[in-house]
Amino acid sequence: MWEIKMRQRLLFLLFCLVMGIGFSCKKDKSNPPIKVVPVNKPKLYADTVLFVQVSGVIVHPVITAAGSYTSTPDGLQIDAITGDIDVNNSETGLKYKVTFTPADGSAVKTSFIIISGINYLDKIYNLAAGDSIATPVYNADNTLAIPDEGNGTAFDENGGCGKAGIVVDAGNAKINLAKSVRNQGIDTGATQEVKLVYHINDGSNKAPNGLDVKIYFYRTAAEIPQYLTDLLNARKGMVYGDALAPMTSLALSASPVAFSKAKPTRTRPPCIIVVSR
Repeated sequence: MWEIKMRQRLLFLLFCLVMGIGFSCKKDKSNPPIKVVPVNKPKLYADTVLFVQVSGVIVHPVITAAGSYTSTPDGLQIDAITGDIDVNNSETGLKYKVTFTPADGSAVKTSFIIISGINYLDKIYNLAAGDSIATPVYNADNTLAIPDEGNGTAFDENGGCGKAGIVVDAGNAKINLAKSVRNQGIDTGATQEVKLVYHINDGSNKAPNGLDVKIYFYRTAAEIPQYLTDLLNARKGMVYGDALAPMTSLALSASPVAFSKAKPTRTRPPCIIVVSR
């Protein structure tokens, strides 16, 4: 008799346990977890990457409120009143921060705009350490590959760099710094500043694009003039943001360089400095 009662109690407890689990599952299904949807900040322009075009292109902001526009770094051709961007007359391959200040005193709005193209890192290259190739950065992002390298995309089309002794790969825009220094025959100083003309098979539809290139060469880092050291420091974080700040293989002055907001530091041509040791 006692064993029968114990068995009945165990069956009752097991039944309650099963019912409790079933109820819990039903409750979870009827009350799914709340999804947190991120709030998207309103953009100033419909697109964040703008491409040059053969016929030229003017990009208008999506907002219509009155106010004023500013941008940084230097190089973006933007109308301070309308916010219109003249893409073809802007420095390409750079990332810009555009700021809109409403006339009614409401909150300031910002957006980042990339003018499509290539650029090179501001950097000191050390030939003795095997650092002899300047690799281009496409659309201000060093993780992006240049579209159709060597197949619909071409660099130094007019041979301007080659004529000046700057060796640029026609397919991928990599600059052979060691060969360039040898071709120039310079012991110390800088190469001629020339326009690297190119077209890329991307949203620009192979429209002509260009970048001024100048290479500085010194025997040692001690020979690098102060103005170039100051320029490297002033440009830190300007062109690509903190994620892609200018890199150096040699130590530079750690002291920050002050520059006027009214006359921002220019970002072109890229500061390519080569030392032999």
